[in-house]
Amino acid sequence: MEITLEATNRDKTGSAESRRLRSTGFIPAVMYGLGSEPESLLINAREFNNALKTEAGSNVILNVNVGKDSIPALAREIQRHAFKDEIVHVDLIRIDLSQTVEADVQVNFLGTPLGVKEEGGVVQTVNNTISITALPTSIPSSIDIDISELNVGDNVTATDIDLPDGVELTSEDDESILVTITIPRAVVEDEEVLDEGLEGEEGDEEAGEGDEESSEDASEDTESAEESGE
Repeated sequence: MEITLEATNRDKTGSAESRRLRSTGFIPAVMYGLGSEPESLLINAREFNNALKTEAGSNVILNVNVGKDSIPALAREIQRHAFKDEIVHVDLIRIDLSQTVEADVQVNFLGTPLGVKEEGGVVQTVNNTISITALPTSIPSSIDIDISELNVGDNVTATDIDLPDGVELTSEDDESILVTITIPRAVVEDEEVLDEGLEGEEGDEEAGEGDEESSEDASEDTESAEESGE
């Protein structure tokens, strides 16, 4: 998906100027890449936010219109305000539609694992994005993974994913775990307490048996002493 984004050159910089620009509906941005010098820009906040709401999300191809030029780009390093729902700055990278680029893509985990339905486990999401390399027009909006067959102790790594044609992991040996099925900590702790209790009971039984044997030995010694006295 491609979206047109109007932009103008920005001469003034600084925090105060950036705040003033945002109050007028613009976002400060910088565009770089493909051997070109970084270019300070102003982009329309409404247009950019609408672009992020498309199916492609932050990987949407932006045709940035600067003067008479239309430059294809991708958004990178989107900085947001710490307290407000507001974008404060955007890095744009120039792209060549015929050259591959790196991108982070969201992973969706589908289905209820067997380990949850039958073993009382829970789904623990470690990471829901992967880094891929593809042509800009081939970047998937997201990738779905069926986790319904996972049991407790099973996990899915980046290399387990069946990627679309033309899409590769940025790191071919990426063994980072994305999702795993675990037993809730409270259950594990309860089982440990139960095991400790059973071990304690076994110890008490052994101690009791030892006391009985000691009593029997003492009785035998007493009887022997009485017989000797007679």
